[in-house]
Amino acid sequence: MADLGTLAREARHHLERGRHQEAAELYRSLCAEAHVIDPSYDEWLRGLASALLGLGRKRDGAFVQLYLGQTGAALELLGEGGLEVAQVLEQAGQHVRAAERYLALGRPALAAIAYEHAQRGAEARACWDRAAHDGRLARAPYEEALVRFNQGHCALALGDEAGRTHLMTAQRLLEEVADGFETAGQRERAFDCYQILLELGRRSAAFENLAEGYLNCIRILKEDNLKYYVLQYYEDFLREAFAREEYHAAASLYREAAEYCLRMGLIYDRHYLRKSGETWLVAAERNERDGGPPEMSENAYLAAIDCWNTVEDFAMVRDAYLRLSRLKLQERKQERYLSIAARYESARPAADDAPPFPDALKQAHAYPEIWYLDLVEWEHDGDPSAVCLSVLGDRNYPDVVRRRALQVLVDATEAGREPARLAKVAEGLGELQIYVVLRPLERLYEHPDVQVQRGVMRALRCLFFKRTFGLLQKGLRSTDGGVRQHALEALARLHFNHAFDPLTRIFREHEDAQVRAIALESIGRIPSLEAGDFRIEALRHEGEPLRRVAKRLLIEFENRDLIPILRQQYQMEAGPARGDLEEILRQVGGL
Repeated sequence: MADLGTLAREARHHLERGRHQEAAELYRSLCAEAHVIDPSYDEWLRGLASALLGLGRKRDGAFVQLYLGQTGAALELLGEGGLEVAQVLEQAGQHVRAAERYLALGRPALAAIAYEHAQRGAEARACWDRAAHDGRLARAPYEEALVRFNQGHCALALGDEAGRTHLMTAQRLLEEVADGFETAGQRERAFDCYQILLELGRRSAAFENLAEGYLNCIRILKEDNLKYYVLQYYEDFLREAFAREEYHAAASLYREAAEYCLRMGLIYDRHYLRKSGETWLVAAERNERDGGPPEMSENAYLAAIDCWNTVEDFAMVRDAYLRLSRLKLQERKQERYLSIAARYESARPAADDAPPFPDALKQAHAYPEIWYLDLVEWEHDGDPSAVCLSVLGDRNYPDVVRRRALQVLVDATEAGREPARLAKVAEGLGELQIYVVLRPLERLYEHPDVQVQRGVMRALRCLFFKRTFGLLQKGLRSTDGGVRQHALEALARLHFNHAFDPLTRIFREHEDAQVRAIALESIGRIPSLEAGDFRIEALRHEGEPLRRVAKRLLIEFENRDLIPILRQQYQMEAGPARGDLEEILRQVGGL
């Protein structure tokens, strides 16, 4: 193949002579090199735009202009257009004009979001009210919850107390939908529900909603073994608790975080224990100032003492017992606490050498606006062009992603209903490697032609999200050999920390030995102890060839923390796996 410079000269030569089809094909080849770091790339795009316009393809020419930042030129080329014009207007910051077009197209949720971005509350409220009566919501409880959430907050911002009713409906729906998602094994979807409950609590005075959202998010992150995300959410929740002076809750959270760190082998347990002790003191002092029951302060001081004892800071233990002796408690208790404090008379303050959770990791999360984003996904309903256009005009995405989105947009124009071209569109969506392409791929998989379904399965190899597995499961159960083979290839590549849960589900639920073996191989590439434990269980309880796969994966496992667990299992094992465990331990230096 000719080098890029030669191709560019040839493309320019065709363009100058009016051979637009040949020029467009060559410029498409050049622009397909999305990773190229070359100042000439934008020049190639300008050449592509000229060639496309020469072919009368104004719509595709507009997409190229949009990538280049020429929004005005893009709008002129699109003319009166439909959804695309509304999207480009919104990306250009012309939210009111975009909202008017969305409304004319029967997209009230998109119109409401655009009006809210324009700070036009009354118009947004009218659109949310209209969206709430959309018949499609009868079959979409999650999306109804999002509409009610936005409708409620918009109404309250306008001083209408009816908004509280909408928020109560949103809360009920979110709790119900989250339970359903968890029952179906879609914890990532339940996580979204809890994030919105969290936001509902953050915007209101209801600490209970905030706590429900945070604690459930933390629980799901723990189940997915995402240790540092767990601590980030603890840190965020602690910030919110202190801002609301919920000191009892904050002290308990610090203790819970300490126990989690200790269990997971993280080095921050002593820091969190110290912070818990300090916060229990604040809670006790607050209760005393407010004239609360002395027993409540007593319990707080005792909880602080437990923390100080654990970190062996006996000077702080003495201080807490002295404080206890001054509370308005029974005289016998006061005397007892004073005598205990005397035992620590010679104690000196302990050095605070506990490393804290790094500041770089505990910066406040910029939580995605799921209450908007998921409604946008719902309104676009899996339209590849609408999704790619939203990516193309969003400069928060890296250039390489926006370039690939442009390629898919042009491919989608050319595809029409031809299965082979739709399969190419599906693969192009996968190469974007971003979450928002999953809904278009889900819709494309509904196409009756297996060529398109195969393209979708090939696309999944690049999409490292838990939601990917819902679509992958369909491919694994396909009756078409090609679809199934591409699904197996994707299964072999989808190994990342929070893939553990869906991979174990596939392993347990499928009867096909090949599917189970590949799922086990992917689990074997996850470095967590939880994944190591799973391999041990497969070795002990599965038959051949899975036992042989599990044995090899255990020998290859690089996390040395698994060795004590292997040794313990070996000592307890009385069945046929004992010999395998002994051999594994010898090979990894555990015996």
